[in-house]
Amino acid sequence: MLNKPLMVAKTNARNIKLPIFITAIAFICVLIHDGALIIIESTGRNTGLTDGFMGTGNILYLLVILSAVFIPVFNFRKIINLGYTRKDFFIGCAVTYIIMTFAVSFASIVLYYTYENFVLLRFGGWSLNVLYWFGWIENGWLIAFFQQFAFLLLLVIVIHTLASLQGKWYGWIVDILLIAFLSVFIPITSLREVIVLFFDIIIFHQNPISQILVCLLLSVVIYALNKPIFSRKTI
Repeated sequence: MLNKPLMVAKTNARNIKLPIFITAIAFICVLIHDGALIIIESTGRNTGLTDGFMGTGNILYLLVILSAVFIPVFNFRKIINLGYTRKDFFIGCAVTYIIMTFAVSFASIVLYYTYENFVLLRFGGWSLNVLYWFGWIENGWLIAFFQQFAFLLLLVIVIHTLASLQGKWYGWIVDILLIAFLSVFIPITSLREVIVLFFDIIIFHQNPISQILVCLLLSVVIYALNKPIFSRKTI
């Protein structure tokens, strides 16, 4: 049953070379930058490293974010032309994003507890890492992993869905509605509090289990919208 969706996931993985290349370049640049600062700091000179440094694990977010744009825009036609159905593409993309966000979340946790902790212990300061700034790491590495995975999956699904809508009249309507929504809600204090409450639930909720479940539920609901979108999408 999952054979074809898994093949679609493999095809997606083979056809995201540009997102992989961009992420790899960004990751290498950050490592080179950090490495240079670490060497200079070791000589006793102040480079500002102790004032904070970029979380390397967060750079990997680029891979899933760019892939969520690249896959619906460029891979749909390729996959359908290979003989797969729209249903195969729908399920296969879900498998792609689940595997990708799982891997990125795991890699981010590993980098935080190894490389970033090494820099923090050696030079002090703090890391510009969402695991730290969102407070997830305070819940332990396992809970933090699932919090990051659930949020990242939701983010990717939203980006994938918005990218899927582009090029159609209903895509323009959604874009206009989003702009109108933000234009109305942000300036008005009482409505702005609704936005703050929403982000508090999906990111900063004191109960990590609730945050995880809400993100996963929203991911399922939003991704379900892609079925009618791709059933009408021209090849």
